[in-house]
Amino acid sequence: MSDNFDLIVIGGGPGGVAAAIRGVQLGATAAIVEGTHWGGFCLNRACVPTKLFAATLDRSKAIQTAAKMGFSKAEAVVDPAAVFKMKDELVGYFSMGTEGLVKAKGVTPIKGKGRLAGPGRVAVGDKIYQARSVIVAVGAQWVRPAFPGADLEGVVNSSQFLEEGQIPGRSLILGAGPWALELAQFLGVCGSQVVVAARERGILPEFDAEIGQRLRGAFKSDPLTILNSCQVVSMAKDKDGLSAVLLVKGKEETRPFDRVIYFDRQPAVADLGLDTIGLKDLGVDEHLATQTPGIWAVGDAVGKGPFLSHRSSAMGIIAAENALGAKRTFNPNSVPRVAYTNPQAASVGLSEEQAEEAGYEVLAGTAAIAASPMAMIQGVSSGVVKVVGEKKYGELLGVHIMAPFATEIIGAGALAIQMEATLEDLARCALPHPTIAESLADAAREALGWAIYIP
Repeated sequence: MSDNFDLIVIGGGPGGVAAAIRGVQLGATAAIVEGTHWGGFCLNRACVPTKLFAATLDRSKAIQTAAKMGFSKAEAVVDPAAVFKMKDELVGYFSMGTEGLVKAKGVTPIKGKGRLAGPGRVAVGDKIYQARSVIVAVGAQWVRPAFPGADLEGVVNSSQFLEEGQIPGRSLILGAGPWALELAQFLGVCGSQVVVAARERGILPEFDAEIGQRLRGAFKSDPLTILNSCQVVSMAKDKDGLSAVLLVKGKEETRPFDRVIYFDRQPAVADLGLDTIGLKDLGVDEHLATQTPGIWAVGDAVGKGPFLSHRSSAMGIIAAENALGAKRTFNPNSVPRVAYTNPQAASVGLSEEQAEEAGYEVLAGTAAIAASPMAMIQGVSSGVVKVVGEKKYGELLGVHIMAPFATEIIGAGALAIQMEATLEDLARCALPHPTIAESLADAAREALGWAIYIP
């Protein structure tokens, strides 16, 4: 194996894999350094496992309403052990597939923990490799909460919960982001008594406020409790498990739990060797270049959220192209945010509030899906498709959805944002009927003042 490459990538997650493969496609010799988890955090400990839980939730919900469609004897009883077994099988399959893909694409895999050892130098164990450009894609690591008692057994991160493979009798979920809400719903359908402690006044803080409000309303039939403006004051061990003191809207209350699950993460840059290249963090410019020439960074390691696999992949491709001479820019507004809850939620671009704060004269349109034929077929009555644009040029600024298939439909919104489409473009699009997606055109027409199918 050569010690010299055109490009070395540190980290075998989605951003790193995309960067290394794109480098080879552009004619570079490329190596990728990964020590343990090919496919990264998402594949092994996040996206794949938790979306299996989301699929389980969807099937359970569908069975619960199946009697209306003639399935009178259908039962929605989840076997958690079977779900966790399938999770392990899927993770193992995709992890091996990722390592095989890297080799098949002509990338040189280097097994071990990589660290920077000066400009253009990457150390793996005692060996030093050299490259014209280095892309750092080391992802993020868990951050334990700071409240007293956070180090107690039973206060676990999501990865530890997955490894345990057990459904707690009483669960406290810290946070109200997509990942937290997905797990909360899954635990609820498996019989756990679930409390969600949301720091904010609403849920899904990175989404348009209307989407969060509507999803909160849709949760009323779920076996979970959401406490907004809630902070954990302290945690203590007692004979029944964990005793949590919560501050909810200024008032303290004590509740018992078996597991407390947290989700906060930060860039995994400890022991990365940033000091050897004169950096304290991996902040990047619009081209994903750090302040040190020849060093690029992508994905969660950069530190700016949201921490998403598809965001990392998109950044990896751009970083590789720029490391090899291009000058492409990364547009964070074109990256969708998704929640695999039931119903699903998805968002891309600016929310109505963000657009107003940015100084735009905003045009917003909504299409409630209650009257949608496909929504009726799916047995869904709540949901909305919302678009946000600006008045001067009619540019589409954001698309926000709470509906069945929202995580699939949002791809059209992401493409529209990336192509700088207008509200008019969307309003005149002939979208298939009957679908939830056709509400995109309805919402755009409503924003422009000529709604057709909205009363």
